[in-house]
Amino acid sequence: MPKVIPEEVRMKAMELFMEGKTVPAISQMLFESFATDVKVPTIYAWVKQYKWKDTKQVARADAVAVIKESETQRFARLQQEHLTDYEKLRKKASAELEGHLFDRPFEAARALDLGIKGERTVMEGMINLQFVQDIMSVLVEEITDSDVLQRIAFKLKALIQIQESND
Repeated sequence: MPKVIPEEVRMKAMELFMEGKTVPAISQMLFESFATDVKVPTIYAWVKQYKWKDTKQVARADAVAVIKESETQRFARLQQEHLTDYEKLRKKASAELEGHLFDRPFEAARALDLGIKGERTVMEGMINLQFVQDIMSVLVEEITDSDVLQRIAFKLKALIQIQESND
C-alpha cells in the first residue's frame, strides 16, 4: 500500500521549492521538520504534477509587477510634489509681481518664469509616465507567455534606469 503523505508536508515542499531550494535540500528539510521521509523522486513528481515551475514563474512575474508598480507610484508622487512646489512658486511670484513686493520687478518675472517652466516640465513628465503605464497595461493584457513578459519587464527596467541616470 502506498504511503500517504499529509497535505501539510506537500505544501511545505511547495513553499520551499518556490523559495528556490533544491529538491534534495527540500527532502532533507521535510524530514527534519515533519519526521517524514519524502523521497527526492516524489518531490520531482509533485513539481511536475502540480506545475510548481509554472507557479514559480507566475509568482516571480507578479513580484516584478509589484516592484515596478511601486517604483511607478514613487515616481508619480515625486512628480506631483514637484508640480505642487512649482505651482506655489508661480503663484507667489505672480502675487508679488502684482503687489510689487520684489525688490526688482525683474526678479519677480524670473521667479514667475521659473515656476511656469517647472510646471510644464513636470506635466510633460506626467504625460509621458501615463503613456508608459498605458503601454504596460496593453502588454500585460496581450502577452500570455511569462518568459516574454519577464524579458520585456527587464528591458523596460533597464531603460528606466538609463533615463534616471541621464536626468
